[in-house]
Amino acid sequence: MRPAHETDRDRKVIVTRARRIRSLVPFSGLWCSAGERDDSLARSLPESGPVTVGADVVLANLRRIAPDVEREVQRLLPLLDDGEGWSDRELRWRDERDALLLFAKIAGLAPNDFAPVHSWEKTVARGGFLSGFTGTAVQPTLDDIRGRVAERFSGVGETVVQTFASGRGRQNYDFEATSVTGQRVVDGGESSLDAYYYHVGTQTLIVLRYLSPGPNGLLSCATRHSLDDFLDRVRRLPRPIRGSADDYGLLDDPLFLRVHDHVPFTAALHRTSSGAIYPYGQIAAADSTAAEAGLSGPSVDALTRHLVPTDFARLVRDGWFGARDVPIEVALGWVEATVDTVGVALVVADFSSRPRGNGSGIGTRAQGIA
Repeated sequence: MRPAHETDRDRKVIVTRARRIRSLVPFSGLWCSAGERDDSLARSLPESGPVTVGADVVLANLRRIAPDVEREVQRLLPLLDDGEGWSDRELRWRDERDALLLFAKIAGLAPNDFAPVHSWEKTVARGGFLSGFTGTAVQPTLDDIRGRVAERFSGVGETVVQTFASGRGRQNYDFEATSVTGQRVVDGGESSLDAYYYHVGTQTLIVLRYLSPGPNGLLSCATRHSLDDFLDRVRRLPRPIRGSADDYGLLDDPLFLRVHDHVPFTAALHRTSSGAIYPYGQIAAADSTAAEAGLSGPSVDALTRHLVPTDFARLVRDGWFGARDVPIEVALGWVEATVDTVGVALVVADFSSRPRGNGSGIGTRAQGIA
């Protein structure tokens, strides 16, 4: 399914794929636009052609057809978009775009006002999503931090740097995004994505790994092996110093996993993909439980406690999440482990100087956690 143009007032739904249902489907009043049963309408419904009711009405009825249809409807919901491509590269572009918008919001910029993303061009995007931004390429500023990622990884494949800064009106953001694509991926190899957010002032590090569950709803063995390989590498790096007793950060571990459906990359760049964000510890615990039960991996359905992207962005921006006091060289060691294990890293370095209260130790300290 996909919607017609967003400007269509009747919100038409076009069905492009069908499945045979081996049981009678009772007529429901919800098929009526007004939500009331009309037997004359039931007799006059055409065998084919457009049904001018809202998409929510159609989906509500699909859910009532049979219990096994519920999961299929949920899988179709993300496809209500102008779908374009399903290739590995296009799916990774989707993830990188999603991470960039999420981290831009953390850095102080509303995704709806992110003008460069609206002018993104797929035809010029090569190894990374950032290369699809035209007319905004800049020479990295040569100081202690800016351009450090590009300088360190300039020989590993393809590196693209973009800077975003504004102090006009209520907007006050200053961040640099760098996409690092390993040579194996540039040559056509499969890849995943780790997205890094690094707040320079507080040396706060957040890492999001983007994952899609398998068709059986389980995280695959390959996914868990790549995570194990990545963690083996970063555990050799120096660990950040733990905060003081009055530091109210909720987590010291910077690694989170974003588990989302395998949906196509689309041109609707102002939207973010659906998906839940989990601390790595919860995934690891679920994996151990699955192993004890003889399963091949943890079920996504068993992961009940998660964060939605909006809440995640707010908690990171306010300083609750992430490992603090992480030197830039240690953070780049994590990035190197990502490029070696999954192939692609997006690094957003936030130079904004706004106070980051609560867990950050800057500004007003929180008095407790509600």
